[in-house]
Amino acid sequence: MGTSRAVVRGLKAPGRQPSGPARLTGPALNHSPQSGVVAAEQSLIDLQRLAGNRAVFAAVRSPSPPVHTRKPMALQRLWTRDEFKKQTDAGFLSGRGKTMKALDDLLEEYHGIRKNGMHLQPGGTQDRALNILHEIVENIAVWKDTHEGDTSRSKKRIPGLSRLEIDAKAELKELTEIRDKSREYMGQDQKPVERTENKLKTEMEGNFSSILAKLGPIFSAAAPASGDTGEIEVAIKVPVDPSGAGYLGFRVKASVERMKKQAMKMRFELAVVGGAKIGNVAEIGGELGMYLESQGGTPEKALELISYGVYRRFRESKVIPNEVANFIWGGSGTSVGWKRAEKWAAKVEKENFKDKSTFAAADSDEGGAYVETGGLIGAKAKGGVGGVAELEGTGQYSTGQHYDYNSVKALKQKHGGKLGEADKLPTVRGQTHHLGESVHHLEFGFSAKGGPFGGALKVGIDWSTQERNEGLAKLQSVKVGLEASATIPMTELVGGGLGGYIMPLAASAAKGIRAAATGAARDKRSTSQNVGEITGGCENGATALTQLAGVPKEAFVPKYEVGQPPPGFAAPVDLKLSLQGIYDFNEKAFTFELKVEYIKGIEVNAGVFEMKVKKGQRLIRVIYSGGSWAVD
Repeated sequence: MGTSRAVVRGLKAPGRQPSGPARLTGPALNHSPQSGVVAAEQSLIDLQRLAGNRAVFAAVRSPSPPVHTRKPMALQRLWTRDEFKKQTDAGFLSGRGKTMKALDDLLEEYHGIRKNGMHLQPGGTQDRALNILHEIVENIAVWKDTHEGDTSRSKKRIPGLSRLEIDAKAELKELTEIRDKSREYMGQDQKPVERTENKLKTEMEGNFSSILAKLGPIFSAAAPASGDTGEIEVAIKVPVDPSGAGYLGFRVKASVERMKKQAMKMRFELAVVGGAKIGNVAEIGGELGMYLESQGGTPEKALELISYGVYRRFRESKVIPNEVANFIWGGSGTSVGWKRAEKWAAKVEKENFKDKSTFAAADSDEGGAYVETGGLIGAKAKGGVGGVAELEGTGQYSTGQHYDYNSVKALKQKHGGKLGEADKLPTVRGQTHHLGESVHHLEFGFSAKGGPFGGALKVGIDWSTQERNEGLAKLQSVKVGLEASATIPMTELVGGGLGGYIMPLAASAAKGIRAAATGAARDKRSTSQNVGEITGGCENGATALTQLAGVPKEAFVPKYEVGQPPPGFAAPVDLKLSLQGIYDFNEKAFTFELKVEYIKGIEVNAGVFEMKVKKGQRLIRVIYSGGSWAVD
């Protein structure tokens, strides 16, 4: 009866040393000294009764048989592993899937804890027992959900699983009461049990998506406030000939932008690069790769949409078997995996793809959720002019599938489905419907940089087709952008530090912003409230720019632990003014944007290895859209 004594010790209040027999009420006081075993068991029962374990008390309240005929008390509600396997045996040819095996293991672990009575003693082991019971209930729900309508031998398991579910819920309720009463008896805080991760449930809900979601805090830290941007780009260029002129390698880029409120836009690119350097004056190169882009209401939702986009491309591929997507997002290559994966995808659609017209202007970014995946090809050429200026020309074409509220809703309805509703398993391989809109983007850019000043011109054209290889191309938008920037090379601090560069730029930016505000004030379609906000914001932005000139230059000097920065290292700070005009052919509307950003960066160029890290903060943005002006 070591178990009973252990439980009694575990439930004693800390610091209390009883001077005599335990003061317990009930039948325990009527037993003679010779009935120590019965008294110890009755003490346990009384303590459990005090704790609220009614099932235990009810099971033993009948008169006890003589001590020499009694067997050790073994109160068990849940089946053991072997009993559960017997009750859920679906036949000789029916194996046990991942969920059933997980339930087997949980029952074995739980009974291992019960064997020594540790489930009744407050502490980490008792909390683990409660978590096991939670997981049993959750896993049974997962199994039933994914086997709904199953006409195979698996339906023979439903009675056994239902019985286990009922028993586990009852055991969970009473063990929770025991834990609470015990903690109260011992004078401890009544904190709820801390839930640990149910790994099976996480995996069944889309493990690839779950892994990505854990990266959410990292992206939040990269762009914590509205208007913030973050970017990291790494390129590896390996020489392919003795002269070192030709090279091959790859480029990886990740960028994020915080939109309104918690909404975030992110883009990932991976490309194979190649090219040639002509002495130290010019370079010609090209690249071929893929990209992923999404926008969601939160960083986690944006990452979830990345997972959804990859899932749809796997599903719609005529090369990748359905079993691959079943396994990655559903945890099983069978039809069960299909059901799990499709229910997860339907949940993503329902929670993210919403009608943007129903959102207020302040929430429009949250309602503009989308994901786009595809391929890209690009070319560039750059060179110097007399060692004074650096010129660069770029061109890039990308094409992919775009998934948002409009495309998914329209294409699901076309095939007899609904947005947020899981697709049924096709009877013929290759019948999976395409839910994305085929989109194409062509962009040309030209930039020049001389000393600390730089400028760029970019032109982008977007067009689409509703379904792949179907219908005529539809022009979506044309974008024209101008950029002007001043770079302060913080590792050199030339030209008298910040004052020499910022004052002219600040004056020009302030003048441009004031002109935009004045134009807004004269526009009869702008409300007085909008004009007031724009004017106040412009004044604040111009003031912030001019005040930067008064910051001591020592405050911007990077600190190095040992000596000077390594060769090829730079830590520039940019003040960038950008103007962009967009005509949307779908909305038949023109949008104008003026933006001033403060960008800090780190650049490393070691020949074979190149890296750029940028972190930007938006100082002010003035927007003209829908016939009115706004500022943020």
